[in-house]
Amino acid sequence: MRERDVVAQLPNGNEDPTDLFAAMNFAPTGDTAADREPDALTALSFAAAEDGADDSPLEPAPEYAAAEPVDTATVLAAQAGAPEEDDEEDVIPLFTVTNPPGTVSVSALGDGGIEQVALSEKVASMTEAELAEEIIVIAHLATQKGQAAQHDFLLQNMRELGADDPDAVRDLLEYGMELTSPERAAETQAHVFATRYATE
Repeated sequence: MRERDVVAQLPNGNEDPTDLFAAMNFAPTGDTAADREPDALTALSFAAAEDGADDSPLEPAPEYAAAEPVDTATVLAAQAGAPEEDDEEDVIPLFTVTNPPGTVSVSALGDGGIEQVALSEKVASMTEAELAEEIIVIAHLATQKGQAAQHDFLLQNMRELGADDPDAVRDLLEYGMELTSPERAAETQAHVFATRYATE
């Protein structure tokens, strides 16, 4: 198309400016702004679908049954009872020696380790050095008593397993494992009590 033909189609300066905008409308023929406006508004519409629509993108929320009440007292009682049963099964034997005056008591485990020391009110009349010495003496006797119990336990089990030489087993326990025999532990305690507390 030639330039003069394009100019001929444009409105002249005396015409209404709205005619100029109408001439620049590139919409398809017969499609007015009023016809297109509903489409734009429809795209932005969030209104619910008409009643009776079958294709709903949302599904109804599932229904859940109400939880049954729990008897908390029964649950707590069951939980509290379990540790007590474990404590009864896990009782560790202690071997205690108390001095003749009854002021110091020391308890040892089966391996000779000291577990606890108990003091009476009478120790208030003792000096710190005297009390420390008394605890050491009684702790030594308690250690031997605990080891003697382990010595006796192992000796009995080894005999049940078929150990035919008791002397060899005793040597293994006393010199190899350095466990005090029950006889030696009793002799040591009797000697200490007789010499240390002879005047009491």
